[in-house]
Amino acid sequence: MSQKKISSDTNATSSFKRLAHIDDELPELIALRSGGVIDPRSMHWKFVDGVTYITMNFSNLPLQISPLIPNLKRVLIQVLGKRSPSYASTLFYTFRRLSDVITRGSDEHVSRIEEAHVSNYISAIPIDDKHGTEFQLCALLSYWNQLQIGGISDAAVRLIRARKKRQRSKGEPVMTLDPVSGPLMDYELQELITDLNSAYASDKIDGLFFNLAWLSIMTGQRVSQYCALKVKDLARSEDAFGDVTYEIMIPRAKQGGETTRDSFLHRPLNHQFGERLWHYCDHARSVFPKLGEDAPMFPSKRNRKKTFQINAMFEGHWDANAMSKAFHEALTEIAPISLRTKEKMNIGTHRLRYTLGTRAAQEGFGELVIAEILGHADTQNVRVYTAATPEIADRLDKKLARELAPIANAFLGVILIRPEDATLAGDTTSQIVDYRHVKSGVGNCGTRNECKFNAPIACYTCRNFEAWLDAPHEKLLDHLIADRDRLKEISGARVAAVNDLTIIAVQRVVEECARIKSTIQT
Repeated sequence: MSQKKISSDTNATSSFKRLAHIDDELPELIALRSGGVIDPRSMHWKFVDGVTYITMNFSNLPLQISPLIPNLKRVLIQVLGKRSPSYASTLFYTFRRLSDVITRGSDEHVSRIEEAHVSNYISAIPIDDKHGTEFQLCALLSYWNQLQIGGISDAAVRLIRARKKRQRSKGEPVMTLDPVSGPLMDYELQELITDLNSAYASDKIDGLFFNLAWLSIMTGQRVSQYCALKVKDLARSEDAFGDVTYEIMIPRAKQGGETTRDSFLHRPLNHQFGERLWHYCDHARSVFPKLGEDAPMFPSKRNRKKTFQINAMFEGHWDANAMSKAFHEALTEIAPISLRTKEKMNIGTHRLRYTLGTRAAQEGFGELVIAEILGHADTQNVRVYTAATPEIADRLDKKLARELAPIANAFLGVILIRPEDATLAGDTTSQIVDYRHVKSGVGNCGTRNECKFNAPIACYTCRNFEAWLDAPHEKLLDHLIADRDRLKEISGARVAAVNDLTIIAVQRVVEECARIKSTIQT
Protein backbone atom coordinates (compact mmCIF):
# COMPACT_ATOMS: atom_id res chain seq x y z
CA MET A 1 0.00 0.00 0.00
CA SER A 2 1.45 3.37 -1.02
CA GLN A 3 1.95 5.88 1.76
CA LYS A 4 0.26 9.25 1.54
CA LYS A 5 2.41 12.34 1.88
CA ILE A 6 1.25 15.60 3.44
CA SER A 7 2.01 17.63 0.34
CA SER A 8 0.13 15.46 -2.18
CA ASP A 9 -2.89 13.97 -0.42
CA THR A 10 -6.42 15.23 -1.24
CA ASN A 11 -7.04 15.79 2.47
CA ALA A 12 -3.88 17.84 2.85
CA THR A 13 -5.76 21.15 3.07
CA SER A 14 -7.42 20.28 6.37
CA SER A 15 -4.15 18.89 7.70
CA PHE A 16 -2.31 22.09 6.80
CA LYS A 17 -4.98 24.16 8.56
CA ARG A 18 -4.56 22.15 11.74
CA LEU A 19 -0.77 22.42 11.50
CA ALA A 20 -0.89 26.15 10.78
CA HIS A 21 -3.04 26.74 13.86
CA ILE A 22 -0.70 24.79 16.10
CA ASP A 23 2.39 26.26 14.44
CA ASP A 24 1.17 29.70 15.50
CA GLU A 25 2.42 28.71 18.94
CA LEU A 26 5.96 28.34 17.56
CA PRO A 27 8.27 31.38 17.43
CA GLU A 28 8.49 33.22 14.12
CA LEU A 29 12.27 32.85 14.08
CA ILE A 30 14.79 30.76 15.99
CA ALA A 31 18.52 31.44 16.35
CA LEU A 32 21.11 28.74 15.78
CA ARG A 33 24.39 28.50 17.66
CA SER A 34 26.15 30.11 14.69
CA GLY A 35 23.94 33.21 14.91
CA GLY A 36 21.91 32.38 11.81
CA VAL A 37 18.10 32.34 12.02
CA ILE A 38 15.39 30.20 10.39
CA ASP A 39 11.59 30.19 10.31
CA PRO A 40 10.38 27.13 12.28
CA ARG A 41 6.82 27.50 10.99
CA SER A 42 7.89 26.58 7.47
CA MET A 43 7.13 23.03 6.33
CA HIS A 44 10.57 22.78 4.74
CA TRP A 45 13.62 23.77 6.75
CA LYS A 46 16.26 24.23 4.05
CA PHE A 47 19.41 26.24 4.71
CA VAL A 48 23.19 26.29 4.63
CA ASP A 49 24.64 27.15 8.02
CA GLY A 50 28.25 28.04 7.35
CA VAL A 51 29.55 24.91 5.63
CA THR A 52 26.68 22.59 6.59
CA TYR A 53 23.79 22.04 4.17
CA ILE A 54 20.56 21.07 5.93
CA THR A 55 17.20 20.04 4.53
CA MET A 56 14.30 18.79 6.67
CA ASN A 57 11.11 18.54 4.64
CA PHE A 58 8.12 17.92 6.92
CA SER A 59 5.83 17.83 3.87
CA ASN A 60 7.43 14.55 2.83
CA LEU A 61 6.34 12.79 6.01
CA PRO A 62 3.33 10.46 5.85
CA LEU A 63 -0.01 12.27 6.19
CA GLN A 64 -1.10 9.97 9.01
CA ILE A 65 1.51 11.37 11.44
CA SER A 66 0.74 15.07 10.74
CA PRO A 67 -0.58 15.56 14.32
CA LEU A 68 2.94 14.78 15.59
CA ILE A 69 4.75 17.34 13.42
CA PRO A 70 4.34 20.40 15.70
CA ASN A 71 5.83 18.50 18.64
CA LEU A 72 8.57 17.12 16.40
CA LYS A 73 9.41 20.70 15.48
CA ARG A 74 9.57 21.67 19.16
CA VAL A 75 12.03 18.84 19.77
CA LEU A 76 14.22 19.90 16.85
CA ILE A 77 14.11 23.55 17.96
CA GLN A 78 15.38 22.42 21.36
CA VAL A 79 18.16 20.38 19.72
CA LEU A 80 19.19 23.24 17.42
CA GLY A 81 19.69 25.45 20.47
CA LYS A 82 22.15 22.99 22.01
CA ARG A 83 23.66 20.93 19.21
CA SER A 84 24.74 21.26 15.61
CA PRO A 85 22.23 21.49 12.72
CA SER A 86 23.61 18.22 11.32
CA TYR A 87 22.71 16.43 14.57
CA ALA A 88 19.18 17.84 14.42
CA SER A 89 18.97 16.63 10.84
CA THR A 90 20.00 13.14 11.95
CA LEU A 91 17.15 13.08 14.46
CA PHE A 92 14.68 14.32 11.82
CA TYR A 93 15.56 11.44 9.50
CA THR A 94 15.34 9.05 12.44
CA PHE A 95 11.76 10.23 12.95
CA ARG A 96 11.06 9.84 9.23
CA ARG A 97 12.11 6.18 9.41
CA LEU A 98 9.98 5.75 12.52
CA SER A 99 6.98 7.34 10.79
CA ASP A 100 7.29 4.87 7.91
CA VAL A 101 7.07 2.01 10.42
CA ILE A 102 4.15 3.62 12.28
CA THR A 103 2.02 4.15 9.15
CA ARG A 104 2.79 0.89 7.39
CA GLY A 105 -0.55 -0.76 6.56
CA SER A 106 -2.72 1.89 8.25
CA ASP A 107 -4.56 5.04 7.10
CA GLU A 108 -5.39 6.17 10.65
CA HIS A 109 -4.00 9.44 11.96
CA VAL A 110 -1.51 8.98 14.81
CA SER A 111 -1.27 11.51 17.61
CA ARG A 112 0.98 9.53 19.96
CA ILE A 113 4.04 7.31 19.63
CA GLU A 114 3.15 4.01 21.28
CA GLU A 115 5.20 1.14 22.68
CA ALA A 116 4.22 -1.04 19.70
CA HIS A 117 5.58 1.57 17.27
CA VAL A 118 8.96 1.58 19.00
CA SER A 119 9.01 -2.21 19.26
CA ASN A 120 8.27 -2.62 15.54
CA TYR A 121 10.95 -0.09 14.66
CA ILE A 122 13.57 -1.87 16.77
CA SER A 123 12.69 -5.27 15.32
CA ALA A 124 13.35 -3.93 11.82
CA ILE A 125 16.92 -2.88 12.68
CA PRO A 126 19.58 -5.28 11.31
CA ILE A 127 21.52 -7.26 13.90
CA ASP A 128 24.82 -5.89 12.60
CA ASP A 129 23.59 -2.28 12.84
CA LYS A 130 26.71 -0.17 12.28
CA HIS A 131 24.96 3.20 12.24
CA GLY A 132 23.63 3.30 15.79
CA THR A 133 20.02 3.43 14.53
CA GLU A 134 18.46 2.46 17.86
CA PHE A 135 20.77 4.83 19.72
CA GLN A 136 19.56 7.71 17.53
CA LEU A 137 15.93 6.79 18.22
CA CYS A 138 16.68 6.79 21.95
CA ALA A 139 18.18 10.28 21.67
CA LEU A 140 15.16 11.60 19.75
CA LEU A 141 12.57 10.19 22.16
CA SER A 142 14.61 11.26 25.20
CA TYR A 143 14.60 14.89 24.01
CA TRP A 144 10.88 14.53 23.26
CA ASN A 145 10.07 13.15 26.70
CA GLN A 146 12.16 15.79 28.52
CA LEU A 147 10.07 18.57 27.00
CA GLN A 148 6.87 17.09 28.50
CA ILE A 149 4.86 18.11 25.43
CA GLY A 150 2.89 14.91 24.93
CA GLY A 151 2.78 12.78 21.80
CA ILE A 152 4.65 9.84 23.32
CA SER A 153 3.33 7.18 25.71
CA ASP A 154 4.96 6.31 29.04
CA ALA A 155 5.23 2.68 27.90
CA ALA A 156 7.22 3.74 24.82
CA VAL A 157 9.60 5.75 27.01
CA ARG A 158 10.06 2.81 29.40
CA LEU A 159 10.81 0.45 26.52
CA ILE A 160 13.48 2.65 24.97
CA ARG A 161 15.12 3.23 28.38
CA ALA A 162 15.23 -0.49 29.10
CA ARG A 163 17.00 -1.31 25.87
CA LYS A 164 20.79 -1.62 25.66
CA LYS A 165 21.62 0.75 22.84
CA ARG A 166 24.59 0.35 20.54
CA GLN A 167 26.20 3.54 19.39
CA ARG A 168 27.42 3.92 15.86
CA SER A 169 30.48 1.77 15.28
CA LYS A 170 33.54 4.02 15.31
CA GLY A 171 36.92 3.23 13.87
CA GLU A 172 36.07 -0.05 12.17
CA PRO A 173 37.76 0.94 8.88
CA VAL A 174 40.93 1.70 10.86
CA MET A 175 40.77 -1.37 13.08
CA THR A 176 40.30 -3.70 10.10
CA LEU A 177 42.59 -1.76 7.75
CA ASP A 178 39.67 -1.80 5.32
CA PRO A 179 41.04 -1.76 1.73
CA VAL A 180 38.20 0.48 0.51
CA SER A 181 37.57 3.00 3.30
CA GLY A 182 40.40 2.44 5.79
CA PRO A 183 43.89 3.97 5.97
CA LEU A 184 46.17 3.70 2.95
CA MET A 185 49.20 1.45 3.12
CA ASP A 186 52.57 3.19 2.74
CA TYR A 187 53.00 1.98 -0.83
CA GLU A 188 49.43 3.07 -1.68
CA LEU A 189 50.08 6.56 -0.34
CA GLN A 190 53.27 6.84 -2.38
CA GLU A 191 51.45 5.68 -5.52
CA LEU A 192 48.69 8.23 -4.89
CA ILE A 193 51.21 11.06 -4.42
CA THR A 194 53.03 10.12 -7.62
CA ASP A 195 49.81 10.02 -9.67
CA LEU A 196 48.49 13.19 -8.02
CA ASN A 197 51.61 15.18 -8.94
CA SER A 198 51.63 13.74 -12.43
CA ALA A 199 47.95 14.60 -12.97
CA TYR A 200 48.52 18.18 -11.84
CA ALA A 201 51.55 18.60 -14.10
CA SER A 202 49.49 17.43 -17.08
CA ASP A 203 46.39 19.51 -16.18
CA LYS A 204 44.28 16.43 -15.45
CA ILE A 205 43.16 17.70 -12.04
CA ASP A 206 41.95 21.13 -10.98
CA GLY A 207 44.32 23.15 -8.78
CA LEU A 208 41.64 23.35 -6.09
CA PHE A 209 41.46 19.57 -5.63
CA PHE A 210 45.21 19.14 -6.04
CA ASN A 211 45.94 21.58 -3.20
CA LEU A 212 43.12 20.18 -1.08
CA ALA A 213 44.50 16.66 -1.53
CA TRP A 214 47.98 17.70 -0.43
CA LEU A 215 46.59 19.67 2.51
CA SER A 216 44.61 16.58 3.57
CA ILE A 217 47.67 14.35 3.30
CA MET A 218 49.75 16.72 5.41
CA THR A 219 47.23 17.80 8.06
CA GLY A 220 44.53 15.06 8.17
CA GLN A 221 41.57 17.25 9.17
CA ARG A 222 37.83 16.94 8.39
CA VAL A 223 36.31 18.15 5.14
CA SER A 224 34.12 20.66 7.01
CA GLN A 225 37.27 22.33 8.35
CA TYR A 226 38.72 22.71 4.87
CA CYS A 227 35.40 24.16 3.67
CA ALA A 228 35.69 26.90 6.30
CA LEU A 229 39.21 27.99 5.32
CA LYS A 230 39.81 31.53 4.08
CA VAL A 231 42.83 32.86 2.22
CA LYS A 232 43.83 34.84 5.31
CA ASP A 233 44.36 31.57 7.18
CA LEU A 234 47.61 30.95 5.32
CA ALA A 235 50.46 32.93 6.89
CA ARG A 236 53.81 33.66 5.26
CA SER A 237 56.79 35.00 7.22
CA GLU A 238 60.34 35.89 6.24
CA ASP A 239 63.24 36.37 8.62
CA ALA A 240 66.15 38.80 8.32
CA PHE A 241 68.13 36.25 6.31
CA GLY A 242 65.40 35.74 3.73
CA ASP A 243 64.23 32.34 4.97
CA VAL A 244 60.50 31.96 4.26
CA THR A 245 58.15 29.82 6.35
CA TYR A 246 54.46 29.03 5.92
CA GLU A 247 51.79 28.18 8.49
CA ILE A 248 48.12 27.43 8.02
CA MET A 249 45.46 28.04 10.67
CA ILE A 250 42.68 25.47 10.26
CA PRO A 251 39.31 26.10 11.97
CA ARG A 252 38.69 23.56 14.68
CA ALA A 253 35.69 21.25 14.46
CA LYS A 254 33.39 19.58 16.99
CA GLN A 255 34.44 21.66 19.99
CA GLY A 256 31.68 21.91 22.59
CA GLY A 257 29.97 25.30 22.73
CA GLU A 258 31.94 26.71 19.81
CA THR A 259 30.89 27.51 16.27
CA THR A 260 32.90 27.33 13.05
CA ARG A 261 36.02 29.54 13.07
CA ASP A 262 35.91 30.23 16.81
CA SER A 263 39.29 28.54 17.33
CA PHE A 264 42.07 27.22 15.12
CA LEU A 265 44.71 24.53 14.76
CA HIS A 266 48.12 25.89 13.74
CA ARG A 267 49.98 23.68 11.28
CA PRO A 268 53.37 24.45 9.67
CA LEU A 269 53.74 23.59 5.98
CA ASN A 270 56.92 22.63 4.21
CA HIS A 271 58.31 25.33 1.95
CA GLN A 272 57.53 23.59 -1.33
CA PHE A 273 53.83 23.07 -0.66
CA GLY A 274 53.47 26.31 1.31
CA GLU A 275 54.75 28.35 -1.63
CA ARG A 276 52.44 26.54 -4.06
CA LEU A 277 49.43 27.05 -1.79
CA TRP A 278 50.35 30.73 -1.36
CA HIS A 279 50.20 31.29 -5.12
CA TYR A 280 46.96 29.32 -5.32
CA CYS A 281 45.43 31.62 -2.67
CA ASP A 282 46.29 34.61 -4.86
CA HIS A 283 44.04 33.04 -7.50
CA ALA A 284 41.31 32.39 -4.92
CA ARG A 285 41.36 36.08 -3.98
CA SER A 286 40.75 37.03 -7.59
CA VAL A 287 37.54 34.95 -7.66
CA PHE A 288 36.04 37.13 -4.90
CA PRO A 289 37.81 40.51 -5.22
CA LYS A 290 35.25 42.26 -3.00
CA LEU A 291 35.91 39.87 -0.11
CA GLY A 292 39.66 40.40 -0.09
CA GLU A 293 41.31 38.39 2.71
CA ASP A 294 37.90 36.97 3.69
CA ALA A 295 37.64 35.12 0.37
CA PRO A 296 37.27 31.35 0.70
CA MET A 297 40.52 29.43 0.21
CA PHE A 298 38.60 26.81 -1.76
CA PRO A 299 35.84 28.69 -3.62
CA SER A 300 32.69 26.70 -4.33
CA LYS A 301 32.10 25.69 -7.93
CA ARG A 302 28.40 25.22 -7.25
CA ASN A 303 26.13 28.20 -6.64
CA ARG A 304 22.77 26.44 -6.47
CA LYS A 305 22.67 26.64 -2.65
CA LYS A 306 23.76 30.29 -2.39
CA THR A 307 20.24 31.54 -1.65
CA PHE A 308 19.97 29.23 1.36
CA GLN A 309 23.12 30.51 3.13
CA ILE A 310 22.12 32.00 6.50
CA ASN A 311 25.66 32.96 7.57
CA ALA A 312 27.17 35.84 5.57
CA MET A 313 30.66 34.92 6.79
CA PHE A 314 30.71 31.96 4.41
CA GLU A 315 29.82 33.55 1.08
CA GLY A 316 31.35 31.48 -1.71
CA HIS A 317 32.32 28.55 0.55
CA TRP A 318 31.52 24.93 -0.20
CA ASP A 319 29.16 23.04 2.04
CA ALA A 320 30.81 19.91 3.44
CA ASN A 321 28.69 17.34 1.59
CA ALA A 322 29.18 19.00 -1.79
CA MET A 323 32.94 19.36 -1.35
CA SER A 324 33.29 15.78 -0.15
CA LYS A 325 31.46 14.50 -3.23
CA ALA A 326 33.35 16.73 -5.68
CA PHE A 327 36.73 15.86 -4.12
CA HIS A 328 35.97 12.15 -4.33
CA GLU A 329 34.96 12.45 -7.99
CA ALA A 330 38.09 14.44 -8.88
CA LEU A 331 40.47 12.07 -7.10
CA THR A 332 38.76 8.97 -8.50
CA GLU A 333 39.59 10.17 -12.00
CA ILE A 334 43.35 10.18 -11.36
CA ALA A 335 43.69 7.56 -8.57
CA PRO A 336 45.97 4.55 -9.17
CA ILE A 337 44.78 0.95 -9.10
CA SER A 338 44.84 -0.62 -5.63
CA LEU A 339 46.71 -3.91 -5.40
CA ARG A 340 44.32 -4.92 -2.61
CA THR A 341 41.05 -4.40 -4.49
CA LYS A 342 42.24 -4.50 -8.14
CA GLU A 343 40.18 -1.35 -8.67
CA LYS A 344 40.86 2.39 -8.53
CA MET A 345 41.60 3.58 -5.01
CA ASN A 346 38.65 5.08 -3.18
CA ILE A 347 40.03 8.45 -2.05
CA GLY A 348 38.30 10.88 0.30
CA THR A 349 39.50 13.26 2.98
CA HIS A 350 38.40 10.74 5.63
CA ARG A 351 40.81 8.11 4.26
CA LEU A 352 43.69 10.58 4.27
CA ARG A 353 42.78 11.48 7.86
CA TYR A 354 42.79 7.79 8.84
CA THR A 355 46.13 7.42 7.09
CA LEU A 356 47.83 10.23 9.01
CA GLY A 357 46.50 8.94 12.34
CA THR A 358 47.60 5.38 11.57
CA ARG A 359 51.06 6.46 10.47
CA ALA A 360 51.47 8.47 13.67
CA ALA A 361 50.58 5.35 15.68
CA GLN A 362 53.00 3.25 13.63
CA GLU A 363 55.75 5.73 14.42
CA GLY A 364 55.19 5.14 18.12
CA PHE A 365 53.21 8.22 19.08
CA GLY A 366 50.77 7.89 21.96
CA GLU A 367 47.13 8.91 22.16
CA LEU A 368 47.76 12.48 23.35
CA VAL A 369 49.99 13.30 20.40
CA ILE A 370 47.67 11.63 17.87
CA ALA A 371 44.73 13.55 19.34
CA GLU A 372 46.65 16.82 18.87
CA ILE A 373 47.66 15.92 15.31
CA LEU A 374 44.07 15.09 14.31
CA GLY A 375 42.51 17.97 16.25
CA HIS A 376 40.54 15.89 18.75
CA ALA A 377 39.53 17.50 22.03
CA ASP A 378 40.30 14.27 23.92
CA THR A 379 41.69 10.79 23.33
CA GLN A 380 38.52 8.69 23.27
CA ASN A 381 38.35 8.67 19.45
CA VAL A 382 42.04 8.04 18.80
CA ARG A 383 42.51 4.81 20.75
CA VAL A 384 41.52 2.92 17.64
CA TYR A 385 44.80 3.97 16.01
CA THR A 386 47.05 2.68 18.78
CA ALA A 387 44.92 -0.45 19.14
CA ALA A 388 45.25 -1.17 15.43
CA THR A 389 49.06 -1.12 15.55
CA PRO A 390 50.05 -2.70 18.88
CA GLU A 391 53.13 -4.37 17.49
CA ILE A 392 54.78 -1.11 16.44
CA ALA A 393 53.13 1.56 18.62
CA ASP A 394 55.56 1.16 21.51
CA ARG A 395 58.60 3.20 20.54
CA LEU A 396 59.47 6.88 20.35
CA ASP A 397 63.00 8.12 19.85
CA LYS A 398 64.69 11.36 18.77
CA LYS A 399 64.46 10.57 15.06
CA LEU A 400 60.74 9.91 15.16
CA ALA A 401 60.15 12.91 17.41
CA ARG A 402 61.83 15.16 14.83
CA GLU A 403 59.62 13.89 11.98
CA LEU A 404 56.26 14.79 13.53
CA ALA A 405 57.30 17.61 15.86
CA PRO A 406 56.15 20.36 13.45
CA ILE A 407 52.78 18.67 12.90
CA ALA A 408 52.06 18.04 16.57
CA ASN A 409 52.55 21.75 17.36
CA ALA A 410 53.28 20.85 20.97
CA PHE A 411 55.61 23.72 21.93
CA LEU A 412 53.47 26.85 22.33
CA GLY A 413 55.85 29.18 24.12
CA VAL A 414 58.82 31.34 23.06
CA ILE A 415 62.61 31.04 23.20
CA LEU A 416 64.63 33.75 24.96
CA ILE A 417 68.12 34.57 23.71
CA ARG A 418 68.88 36.05 27.15
CA PRO A 419 67.14 35.28 30.46
CA GLU A 420 67.03 39.06 31.02
CA ASP A 421 64.43 39.25 28.20
CA ALA A 422 61.86 37.31 30.24
CA THR A 423 58.44 38.84 30.84
CA LEU A 424 59.05 38.66 34.58
CA ALA A 425 62.81 39.28 34.48
CA GLY A 426 64.21 39.90 37.95
CA ASP A 427 61.47 37.84 39.62
CA THR A 428 63.29 34.72 40.75
CA THR A 429 59.99 32.96 41.49
CA SER A 430 59.25 32.95 37.76
CA GLN A 431 62.36 30.89 36.98
CA ILE A 432 61.72 27.25 36.13
CA VAL A 433 64.33 24.83 37.41
CA ASP A 434 64.54 21.12 36.59
CA TYR A 435 65.79 19.68 39.88
CA ARG A 436 65.18 16.05 38.93
CA HIS A 437 66.76 15.58 35.50
CA VAL A 438 69.27 18.27 34.54
CA LYS A 439 69.46 20.13 37.87
CA SER A 440 69.49 23.46 36.08
CA GLY A 441 67.19 26.27 35.06
CA VAL A 442 65.41 25.83 31.72
CA GLY A 443 63.37 29.02 31.40
CA ASN A 444 60.83 31.41 32.88
CA CYS A 445 57.09 31.44 33.39
CA GLY A 446 55.47 34.46 31.74
CA THR A 447 52.58 34.77 34.19
CA ARG A 448 52.07 35.14 37.92
CA ASN A 449 48.86 33.09 37.82
CA GLU A 450 48.82 30.10 40.14
CA CYS A 451 49.84 26.90 38.36
CA LYS A 452 48.98 23.42 39.61
CA PHE A 453 51.06 21.49 37.07
CA ASN A 454 54.46 19.95 37.62
CA ALA A 455 57.42 21.95 36.37
CA PRO A 456 59.25 21.65 34.08
CA ILE A 457 57.45 18.75 32.34
CA ALA A 458 54.15 20.59 31.95
CA CYS A 459 55.86 23.87 31.05
CA TYR A 460 57.02 22.79 27.60
CA THR A 461 53.42 22.50 26.37
CA CYS A 462 52.26 25.75 28.02
CA ARG A 463 51.81 29.06 26.17
CA ASN A 464 53.41 30.96 29.07
CA PHE A 465 56.71 29.07 28.91
CA GLU A 466 59.77 31.16 27.97
CA ALA A 467 62.60 28.72 27.25
CA TRP A 468 66.20 29.82 27.66
CA LEU A 469 68.34 29.46 24.55
CA ASP A 470 71.37 28.05 26.40
CA ALA A 471 69.52 25.72 28.77
CA PRO A 472 70.27 21.95 28.60
CA HIS A 473 67.00 21.06 26.84
CA GLU A 474 68.55 18.15 24.94
CA LYS A 475 69.74 16.59 28.18
CA LEU A 476 66.15 16.76 29.48
CA LEU A 477 64.96 15.18 26.22
CA ASP A 478 67.35 12.25 26.70
CA HIS A 479 66.03 11.72 30.24
CA LEU A 480 62.40 11.80 29.09
CA ILE A 481 63.02 9.25 26.33
CA ALA A 482 64.90 7.01 28.76
CA ASP A 483 61.99 7.27 31.21
CA ARG A 484 59.59 6.36 28.41
CA ASP A 485 61.58 3.23 27.53
CA ARG A 486 61.66 2.24 31.20
CA LEU A 487 57.90 2.73 31.61
CA LYS A 488 57.25 0.71 28.47
CA GLU A 489 59.08 -2.26 29.91
CA ILE A 490 57.30 -1.96 33.27
CA SER A 491 53.77 -0.85 32.38
CA GLY A 492 53.34 -1.13 28.63
CA ALA A 493 53.15 1.27 25.70
CA ARG A 494 49.99 3.12 26.72
CA VAL A 495 51.35 4.19 30.12
CA ALA A 496 54.74 4.96 28.58
CA ALA A 497 53.11 7.38 26.14
CA VAL A 498 51.90 9.72 28.88
CA ASN A 499 54.67 12.27 28.19
CA ASP A 500 54.79 11.93 24.40
CA LEU A 501 53.44 15.44 23.82
CA THR A 502 56.11 16.85 26.13
CA ILE A 503 58.83 14.88 24.33
CA ILE A 504 57.68 16.37 21.03
CA ALA A 505 57.63 19.85 22.58
CA VAL A 506 61.14 19.51 24.02
CA GLN A 507 62.38 18.22 20.67
CA ARG A 508 60.87 21.30 19.03
CA VAL A 509 62.69 23.56 21.52
CA VAL A 510 65.97 21.76 20.83
CA GLU A 511 65.54 22.29 17.08
CA GLU A 512 64.58 25.94 17.42
CA CYS A 513 67.50 26.65 19.77
CA ALA A 514 69.89 25.06 17.27
CA ARG A 515 68.42 27.14 14.43
CA ILE A 516 68.67 30.39 16.41
CA LYS A 517 72.27 29.67 17.46
CA SER A 518 73.20 28.93 13.87
CA THR A 519 71.63 32.21 12.75
CA ILE A 520 73.49 34.17 15.45
CA GLN A 521 76.81 32.60 14.47
CA THR A 522 76.19 33.41 10.82
